[in-house]
This record gives sequence, structure tokens and C-alpha cells, in this order.
Amino acid sequence: MLGMDESIELKLLRLRKMKQMLASKPVSDLRSSREEEEFDKYLNVFRGSLIDRGVEVLEAAMRDYPEVTRKIVTVLAKKIMEGKLVDKISGAELLRLFENLGLHVHIETSIKYYKHGEYKSLSELLRE
Repeated sequence: MLGMDESIELKLLRLRKMKQMLASKPVSDLRSSREEEEFDKYLNVFRGSLIDRGVEVLEAAMRDYPEVTRKIVTVLAKKIMEGKLVDKISGAELLRLFENLGLHVHIETSIKYYKHGEYKSLSELLRE
């Protein structure tokens, strides 16, 4: 009988731990959801201050360096909200910021020329 009591106590202990783990899980889900909502707010503020190809640079940076870009966006959005950063940010300035931080963000670029009513790429010009 003693062995059976220990077995039951062990099972009860495991069940308590599982219950505790399950009870704590939604809190972390709520926290991450809350953090995501807060980041979305900062992202919208930051996007509002981008001009030219700024959104394109931001999307490329989010693709290449998601965690670092989230931190940068958060810091810059806070500065914008505090009124410490009032100028619009161009794509070139944002790209330069990432490069100064040692992050090479790959931007898709192409050179096109206009001839006889249509745009052609530089590679097509060289092939002709």
C-alpha cells in the first residue's frame, strides 16, 4: 500500500505542475499580444514619418534583420512621439542609419531608360 500512495502522490504532483504550467501560459500569450499591439502602434507612427522610398527600406530591413529593426523602430517612434524627431525620414537616410549600425540592408534596384514610349532595363540596352 505504501508504494501505491507514493505513486498517487507523484501523479498528483505532476498534475499540479501541469496545471500550473497551463495556467501561466495564457499570461505570456497575452503579454506577447500586448507587446505586438504596442509595436504596431510604434510602427504606424514611424511609417507616418517616412518619405520617398522609406517604406521600402523599412520592409527590407524587417525582412533582413527583424529583431534589430523592431528595436530601432520602437526607439525612433518614441522620439517622434516626444517631439524630439520632427523631420521626415527619407529612404536614403534610413538606409544610411542601418549601414552606420553595421546592418547591410539589401534594396532591389534597377536602372531603366525610356525609348520609343517604353521603359527598358539597362541589361536590355546592353544586349541590343
